[in-house]
Amino acid sequence: MPLAVENLTRDSSPEAIQEAISASIATCTREGERDPEQCKAIAYSIARKKTGKPLGRKKTKSRTLAQGP
Repeated sequence: MPLAVENLTRDSSPEAIQEAISASIATCTREGERDPEQCKAIAYSIARKKTGKPLGRKKTKSRTLAQGP
């Protein structure tokens, strides 16, 4: 299943990137046997690799009991 994000380049506009990500998530969930969260992760991962831009949610350092409040 080819995804729209596979056609992105470093010169892709933010609007084109978002459209490709949305289309890819829809294609993946419709045609694949993956849940929406997996499809979202796949689409953002490919888009980051193709564009070289930091996309998606910012990762935050999770707290554990060992770290305390």
